[in-house]
Amino acid sequence: MGYRYGEYHDGPDPLAPPYDVRAALDEMGDAILSGSTPVHALRDLLKRGLPGAEDRRGLDDMLREVRRRRRELRERGRLDGTLDRARSLLDKAIGQERGELFPDPSDDARLREATLDNLPDDTASAIQELSSYEWRSAAARQTFEELRGLLRREVLDAQFKGMRDALANPDPAAMERVRQMMSDLNDMLERDAQGAHTQSDFDSFMSKYEDMFPERPRTLEELVDILARRAAATQRMLASLTPRQREELNNLINQTLDQAGLSEQMRRLGDSLYARRPDLAWGTPNG
Repeated sequence: MGYRYGEYHDGPDPLAPPYDVRAALDEMGDAILSGSTPVHALRDLLKRGLPGAEDRRGLDDMLREVRRRRRELRERGRLDGTLDRARSLLDKAIGQERGELFPDPSDDARLREATLDNLPDDTASAIQELSSYEWRSAAARQTFEELRGLLRREVLDAQFKGMRDALANPDPAAMERVRQMMSDLNDMLERDAQGAHTQSDFDSFMSKYEDMFPERPRTLEELVDILARRAAATQRMLASLTPRQREELNNLINQTLDQAGLSEQMRRLGDSLYARRPDLAWGTPNG
């Protein structure tokens, strides 16, 4: 078999500076002298990369980085990750409450333990039942409030970026402002559908709520496009789950919206967004 050498044509030259060819050859030479074949030495070099060369990392290091970034993206933006965190916080609160009840010999403590024993397996149903439970453990009460805060943030932040601060705690004034924003947004969309919307209406809306829209849309159409794409992405994510996961997460979302007094406003918004952007891949996992 013959070999022909020439200029590399399939992209940037992989051996162009700052790649240290001499260091690479030294690494391969050491491996060959230790008994490795040239093919295996080159393969191992590609996997490891050159020591101390941040710009020429090995395939193993790059693969670890890809996995780390993928994990971060899932935890930050995917509601199925929220379901896992909600279950973890729920289990933590129940464990803290059991720890408080265990040394108490009273009948009340046993009745409370029976309540915890008979909670539904479904996360949303268990949270619903515990919403009126009077926690004996202060730590468990705090964990449960942390759980409810998580759901408020994640469910609404999936649709409206910039709401995390407003939804981080059950501040009535903050929640009322969110409700008013959604009502004003839905009214504006309805006026636009009737041909009565003006740019000044949008400018007035943004002057009141610009902190909730960090993308700083300049027109109503830009805002609709942002919100519709997020809503469609959420529907595609739900469609990618197992039926049980989808039902459980839908129940959590609906329960959170009900408790926040936003169910009707969110329904109105969803109907408007779908009507205006039916071209998006709503509910298609790979759309």
